[in-house]
Formats: sequence, C-alpha cells, structure tokens
Amino acid sequence: MEIIKKVVVKQILTEESRTKLKEQFLARQYQITKELKQLEFVLHKKMKENTSANYQASLKESFNKETARRKERLRQLELKLGQLDELELGAELREGTIQMIEQVEEGDNWEEIMKGTEIVIKDGVVHELRHGGVHDD
Repeated sequence: MEIIKKVVVKQILTEESRTKLKEQFLARQYQITKELKQLEFVLHKKMKENTSANYQASLKESFNKETARRKERLRQLELKLGQLDELELGAELREGTIQMIEQVEEGDNWEEIMKGTEIVIKDGVVHELRHGGVHDD
C-alpha cells in the first residue's frame, strides 16, 4: 500500500543561494510596490467616476485593506532580507514542505514511517536525505 506523507525541504545557505534569495526578495518587493501604485491609481480613477459618499467610503475601506496587506508583505520581505545578511553560510533554511508517496507493508514500524523526512538542497542539487530526524552522513 502507498501513503502520502509530508517531507520538509531545506536549503543550505551558500553565496550562490544567498544571491538568488536576495534577487527573489527584491523582485517581490518591486512587484508589491508596483501593485501599491496601481491600487492608488485605480482608487483615484474610481473616486472621480463615482461621487457617491457611500461608494467612496466603501472604496477607501477596500483600498486601505489591500494596501495594508501589501505593506505588511513588504515589511516581512525587509525583515527576511535583513535576516539573510546576518545568516552564516552553511545555515539551513526551511523552504517548505512537499508530499511524498511512501510504500507501507504489513509489519512495517509505523512510528519509523511517520518520523520526519527531510530533503536538504545545496545550490539546486539534493545534498542529503534525512529520515526520522536523524542525519544520515
């Protein structure tokens, strides 16, 4: 029988991966800043089109929520950029999780199967597979 289990993916920080991450964060910052300017443009355009006080109040509220969300994302990106500069090379960064199919048969140790599995990436290459939280060297 096959089951699906979650696997943690981590990345080892190298000069190359640090540079790529910075580029990704800066690209996201640029995109969010562009979205904020677009939202402001649309708000002014809609405000001129419709002078209803209720409509304008509703529009401003929606605009404020959307800009607040984007400003929070910008703040988080700034924090990540700052942390990235402080991290030492070789540090492991959690990239996220993926799903993996695992073969399960009668007699298998369930606790061993369900222990965490990690995939460690270094410069785009699988560097290490860890099973059960134990580092396989």
